[in-house]
Amino acid sequence: MHAPAARDSAMAGEAIVMVAFRLDVDQEAPFSEFYHHRHLPALMRRSPAIRSIRRYQEHHVTGSLKYYRKQFLTLFECDGAHAAREALAAMADDPDWKRWRDTAITDYDAPCVYRRRWAHARTAWDGDFGSRPFFMVSVELDETRAKPFHDWYEQDYLPKNVADVPSWIACRRYSSEGRQPARHVAVYEAFDLAGLDASLDMMRAPFRMAENMAWKRWDTGDRPVIVWEDAASYKPIFRQP
Repeated sequence: MHAPAARDSAMAGEAIVMVAFRLDVDQEAPFSEFYHHRHLPALMRRSPAIRSIRRYQEHHVTGSLKYYRKQFLTLFECDGAHAAREALAAMADDPDWKRWRDTAITDYDAPCVYRRRWAHARTAWDGDFGSRPFFMVSVELDETRAKPFHDWYEQDYLPKNVADVPSWIACRRYSSEGRQPARHVAVYEAFDLAGLDASLDMMRAPFRMAENMAWKRWDTGDRPVIVWEDAASYKPIFRQP
């Protein structure tokens, strides 16, 4: 089964800047006040290359230890890779941000440009990252043997997954630029939180077991192609504009 063709040549150049970190639960309220209403607006004023900002927090962590130190993602949407690099250059630390980063933030993944490498033909009516929840699968690979994995994932696994789960409203894949090791993320968007839960259930349906188990040939054995992986759900908590 072949992947749907890219919508147009400009699609491949679209890029985002992603920042990820964890935050102690008792610091979430004061940090969000600073981050949402001081730091991010100031950053948008300094960098016209940033078209919009979306912020998300890890979902499905109630009842687990992750609740006390959830992961947060900030996505800066840009018109292309050049604009994303301009935005990245503008993200110099200010003293208040540095204080928060040094005292309350852990597992900090510094800002990085991610370029879109693949997109399913099914797209949302209001563009990418329209304040919707999503499921994200992240991998780092043995890059000397990465091409067969990318081919399988984009030409076989992802198209079948989206076809089998009609409630996914969009699916895209991005690769980091200038990050070592390189990281590749697949984003499955759902309409709302109920749709996210329903989509995850369908993705793990018994008839999809063979497809999902095929992952094992890439992340097991003496020399796995996947050397690091993570999967988590996220819900939106901030949007500008």
